[in-house]
Amino acid sequence: MQRTRLLDTHDPRQVAAWRAMSPARRLELAFQAYQFALDAVRLTERRRHPDLSPRELEWRVTRRMQGNPKLGK
Repeated sequence: MQRTRLLDTHDPRQVAAWRAMSPARRLELAFQAYQFALDAVRLTERRRHPDLSPRELEWRVTRRMQGNPKLGK
């Protein structure tokens, strides 16, 4: 059975890999991760609420990504 690691522990190999990257590469990876999360939220909201207008869908996605359920209301 594999032991789950805490989020606040750091793998020295991962830290070294990030430090070896250029700032531009780190930014690119962060952007890709954000885009992945955005696409996943958009997909789940569309599946949960297939009848939403495109505008309301985007507001729901924005609220979830920002963590603010009152945003835009």
